[in-house]
Amino acid sequence: MRYDVLVVGCGPGGATAAYTLSREGAKVLIVDIKRAPGVPVQCAEFVPIQLRHRFPEFFPDEVVSQAVKDMVHFTPWGELVRMGSEGYVLYRDRFDRNIVELALQHGAELRLRTQFLGFEDGNVWLEHIDGRERYSVKADIIIGADGPHSKTAKLTGEHTRMFLTTAQFTLPLKHKLHDLLIYFREYIPGGYGWVFPKGELANVGVGIDPDYPINVMESLKRFVDELLSEGLVEYRILGRTGGWIPAEGVKKPIRGKVLLVGDAGGFCHPITGGGIANAVYTGAMAGEAVLEGSIEDYEEEALEVFGSSLNRAAGKRIKYMKSWDNLRFIIPKTWIAFEEYWKED
Repeated sequence: MRYDVLVVGCGPGGATAAYTLSREGAKVLIVDIKRAPGVPVQCAEFVPIQLRHRFPEFFPDEVVSQAVKDMVHFTPWGELVRMGSEGYVLYRDRFDRNIVELALQHGAELRLRTQFLGFEDGNVWLEHIDGRERYSVKADIIIGADGPHSKTAKLTGEHTRMFLTTAQFTLPLKHKLHDLLIYFREYIPGGYGWVFPKGELANVGVGIDPDYPINVMESLKRFVDELLSEGLVEYRILGRTGGWIPAEGVKKPIRGKVLLVGDAGGFCHPITGGGIANAVYTGAMAGEAVLEGSIEDYEEEALEVFGSSLNRAAGKRIKYMKSWDNLRFIIPKTWIAFEEYWKED
């Protein structure tokens, strides 16, 4: 079995790469260890409005839970900073599934419950989890879109070793919200708490640096207690999730004939944790470079668009956020909303 491109992972980065390639006639195989695209959901589900402008076909009505306008930041010293942040809180599982279905409509193949094992003698080895069947395929190009703990990255060179850890509940809101809420607190070290509205519900979560001596679930419970005391949410857990966020910046995106996109290549903001849009953009860039026959262009474009900003954010994380002792100093040094607010002030 021979393919032009093997895509490892059917999240937004891998699915976008597969769609970009298959709609131009490339023979594409997507493999993923999951039982279904988009599940389990492991993020807060927000994307900026610019993503819809670039990829309108990714946004049928059923994938959007709620539009939002601003991001409101709450500090421990009582200051509130509002920043324009127009976009959408998604149904992330539907969003991912829609992109995969677009790729399949253009001829891509999808094999779920299939694990990528590695390379040997020009072959790519795969294994079906349920049947324990191991087999090989040939592919001219491999796109690694297999998330923060990417096996394709580990097998081909440098890979992310520093992560943030997250935990999230889906809770009913006491009243509807129109904005994203961000909370900085001493008990959420190296990160922040969020309330992202989805109509009558909200994603309520925390992301922390695991090097600090507090468990992520303990941090989340303290955050929920604070929101309960404010009368913002009801304590009725309708969903639970969590995950890992790459926090080192961008890794080398091309290793021979292997291209890394999304979290697999470190294309996730090390401070905010935002990664869906970056995964989609890098997936499209990788697919277009393959179609043009110049994969080196992908590395140049990806580093030009994302490299300096994400690597600078990773440097700020190490310099400032590894010490959580003075939030009044740290937050303005690391969050652009505060930098802009105080510059205007």
